[in-house]
Amino acid sequence: MKMEFDLTPDPRVLQVLGDISLDQWKCLAELVDNSVDGFVNAKRRSEGIDSPEVVITLPTADSDDAFISLRDNGPGMSTEQLEVAARAGWSGNNPFDNLGLFGMGFNIATARLGVVTEVYSTRKGDNEWTGLRIDLEELRRSRDYHTPLLTKPKADPDTHGTEIRILRLKRDQRRFFSRGANIRAIRKKLAHIYAPLLLAEDSRFRLDINGQQVQPQRHCHWSPDRHTQGPDGRPVHAVETIDVKLAPRRYCSNCMLTLMMDEESCPTCRSIETITEIQRRLHGWVGLQRYMHEDEYGIDLIRNGRIIEARSKDLFFWSDGERQEREYPIDDQRNRGRFIGEVHMDHCRVHYTKDRFERDDPAWREMVHLVRGEGPLLPRKRRDLGFPETNAPLYRLFQAFRRSSPQGKAGRWERIIAVKNNDRAVEMADLFQKGDPEYQTDEKWWELVLEQDRSVVGAISQSNEPTSNPPDLPEGLLDEGDDDGGGNEGDTVVAPPVAPPTVHLREKLHALSRTYSHSLIKVEFAVEAFAVEAEAPDLPDGAPWTFRMDDPATRVYQYLVQRDHPVFRSTTMTPLDGLLNELALKTYEFLKDHRPTDAVFAAILADLRSQYARESQLDSGDLIASACATLRDIGSSVAENLGANEANDCFDSLPSEMKTRIGRKVATSGATALKTVVQSGDFLSYAEPDDVRRFVREHPSLFFDGRYWEQLYDALDFGDASITAEGRARVSEQYDSYLADAVWLASQSPADIDRAPREAVIRAAQSLRLLAPDRGS
Repeated sequence: MKMEFDLTPDPRVLQVLGDISLDQWKCLAELVDNSVDGFVNAKRRSEGIDSPEVVITLPTADSDDAFISLRDNGPGMSTEQLEVAARAGWSGNNPFDNLGLFGMGFNIATARLGVVTEVYSTRKGDNEWTGLRIDLEELRRSRDYHTPLLTKPKADPDTHGTEIRILRLKRDQRRFFSRGANIRAIRKKLAHIYAPLLLAEDSRFRLDINGQQVQPQRHCHWSPDRHTQGPDGRPVHAVETIDVKLAPRRYCSNCMLTLMMDEESCPTCRSIETITEIQRRLHGWVGLQRYMHEDEYGIDLIRNGRIIEARSKDLFFWSDGERQEREYPIDDQRNRGRFIGEVHMDHCRVHYTKDRFERDDPAWREMVHLVRGEGPLLPRKRRDLGFPETNAPLYRLFQAFRRSSPQGKAGRWERIIAVKNNDRAVEMADLFQKGDPEYQTDEKWWELVLEQDRSVVGAISQSNEPTSNPPDLPEGLLDEGDDDGGGNEGDTVVAPPVAPPTVHLREKLHALSRTYSHSLIKVEFAVEAFAVEAEAPDLPDGAPWTFRMDDPATRVYQYLVQRDHPVFRSTTMTPLDGLLNELALKTYEFLKDHRPTDAVFAAILADLRSQYARESQLDSGDLIASACATLRDIGSSVAENLGANEANDCFDSLPSEMKTRIGRKVATSGATALKTVVQSGDFLSYAEPDDVRRFVREHPSLFFDGRYWEQLYDALDFGDASITAEGRARVSEQYDSYLADAVWLASQSPADIDRAPREAVIRAAQSLRLLAPDRGS
């Protein structure tokens, strides 16, 4: 009778592993992770590598001899270690100290890319390189996992490291790597996920791809010194740090399972010997990016210096156990976000594909509690559901900076630390990533913030302040009261008045000062813009602006503009429009001399406007989203002005059909219950656009006199009841017309708006601006 079973897997298992869908960058990252583990383990043994390096060579042509190689200068492996590293299946790696979780991660990565894999390794002092060759087709034919030990000579005994070569690449992989754009995308991806390692102060880790060093992708966040006052009166900084020492945890190194405190042995394998206790720490930060983006925001979740989940947005969602609701971003009409961060949790389990942390690990739930807090981020919903206040860093950041623009027509951008011209902020972020020294701090962005706030409040900060000291007297004249003994007693010689020198003030316009270039025609203009007075000597008489180059050596144009000129009291002309006209003219003149066929002034101007005047464009999708958000904000404001009993009475007074619509919307939105929504006063958040307009018309006292708009209503008093009533009616009619425009926009499709008369769309867009709340942010 057979006394044992041979459970060695069939060699075809390796080929099956190669069929697992894994992006090319993930395959390469799996191999890089194993190299990093070697560096880390050597450091733990006090045998650290002085300049750890991983060099990757990728093919650039679709040819039969194309190959991929990865070489590191790590400590190297013995023959026993090499055997384990290449074995299909469990390698027994410590799941919390190493990045390479499974031996099969190596097999999946290599089998996904090619048919043959060679691995050679050597240690300092070894006389030769030791290696092995895995040929998937040969293994399948022989049905045997045994492969011979290979060696090759070594010139320098002090050399150490490991080299992996993947040969006979699969046809789809050869085609993929032959496209340069794909290699650039891989370089960018690895620059992001290994950024914590590449940027670590105590690490000199270097990663090269095809002879080019990978530059880490850095977070473009505001300075931690920037802050604003939170709702509780305490400062909230643009970067909030996290550093929490957690209680030790025990885990099974065999099953990679975290044990509960009362478990003495592993509940899976029943082992006691494999139980290990680990020290745990959660650290990192959350903060504000200097620009908003539809995708480039979120929190990097990191394990042992490697980003596992890049720009994760999971912490911006809240679930009551049944439905998941997005809480950020919800205040930006284009769903752009700017919350970013890094959270390091080396003690949380990772899925074998290494693209996400395991959500059922207790360490994950612990992290969520510490970073964002239990319950919703939205304060009103939090109160309604009975969750207490929390000091969790993401919650505090949300309370202070959730909005992408300030509330109120006179709202300060400084209070929310945001740049109004987001397109410009994004372009500056690109210069930051490229290492431009002028953009490494956030000063350039802050100049834009201050400038836009000055334009809101109407204050002009002058770059050249006139002197407050009296002018010097001409020689030989004495001031009153001085006597040189030459005159009659009591006589005084008074200096005639001397007019102070005329100082023509300039205010630099940071929002307009930059390098402009045509998107298709390689013509660039470096521009410095200044606001000047009408009497400025450099401004031609009666002209609203001038555009010129004072010093040809600098190649910098100066744009001087009188912002108070009557030409700018227009819905179709702004200082930016004047500058774009000048740039279009200069480009036209240049092309007329060098490329006459491209010299079409109208086309050049249209291109420049599409590139630099996007904020003034009547984008139908943005207008619809903005109208919906405006009406939702107006409806939500009621909750701040009503107590629970008042809210119930107010809701009961609504027409039955309106209550039915609100109830249906609440039911489909996943809110707890209609009763809770009504008692909170938040029922209008679920009302249809026209119902919000109707409610404002019937309950004006809940919105005027500083409750939402500063416009007087109840406080109006003309001394005569009938005149006062007429005045209030005019106020109500005025705002009702604005609301009618907002309702019209919210009920249209983009195609409807595109077909509508331009004047009607402009009027509706202006109504949205007039409906903005007058309360401070």
